[in-house]
Amino acid sequence: MKYKTIAISIFTINKIFLLSLFFSIVLLHSACQEEDTEKELEGIPVAQVGENYLYKEEITELLPPNYSKEDSTNIVKRYVNNWIERRLLLKEAESKSGIDQKELQERLEDYKYQLLVHAYKQNYVNEYLDTLVTDPQISDYYEKNKANFELKQPIVKAYFVKVKLNTPSSQLDDLRKWMRSDLEQNSEETEKLKSYSYGFAASYFLQDDKWLPMSELVANTPFDRNLLLQKGKFAESEDKEYYYFLKINDFKIQDQVAPLEYVRSQIISVILNKRKVELQEELENEVMERANENQDYKIFTE
Repeated sequence: MKYKTIAISIFTINKIFLLSLFFSIVLLHSACQEEDTEKELEGIPVAQVGENYLYKEEITELLPPNYSKEDSTNIVKRYVNNWIERRLLLKEAESKSGIDQKELQERLEDYKYQLLVHAYKQNYVNEYLDTLVTDPQISDYYEKNKANFELKQPIVKAYFVKVKLNTPSSQLDDLRKWMRSDLEQNSEETEKLKSYSYGFAASYFLQDDKWLPMSELVANTPFDRNLLLQKGKFAESEDKEYYYFLKINDFKIQDQVAPLEYVRSQIISVILNKRKVELQEELENEVMERANENQDYKIFTE
């Protein structure tokens, strides 16, 4: 009996030792895994979705220096929730979008090309673009492309004044007199009209050298945009709040060629855009020529 007891004790001790060894190995493996995970982390984690981590350092950079603790907390909460939502949606989309990895990679490469190449071309254009467009260049383009500048609606050079309905009748009489006069540049009547409008009119348009679409000039007024157009025409109208005075100094009707002054800014934009395209083509040619010289690419044929 004594021998049997000793045998059982030895067996029990061996079993306990093996179990202890097994658990020690498991704990050591877990500790190693945790240590490896800690090594992979790039900072203090705030949130995790799958293998992606959001770190405290990333959020700290977003916070304005003078915000209160409450405001900063709200900003952090919104950012963390938004980050988690974006990562979860991306993870969901990757598994259920139906796009295979090859197609996804092709799209990413195309997007990368569009993003980087566009930025590179834009920087090149910004550095080398000649933004000076001279009057002769503008006139030359205008003369060669008049067919492209036919008006889609009538335009006018005009004076427009809007005043309150309770304006004294004497002032209204003065306005009528000034508006009906020739209103030549720097004339006494013109200066009086401008001086009065600057001080008392609810709104006005008195740039006698600027063309304006008729529809824009009479918008939100009782005037009909199809008002009979003629030089020197004076028109007056009113509503429940205001009097309106209109004097047409010059006009162009639909389908006529627009005056150079009216399309000047448009022509400048066209010329500059043309230069931008030429610069981009110049850059593309330079890249190909340099690659040819350096033998940076190969074409394999049959």
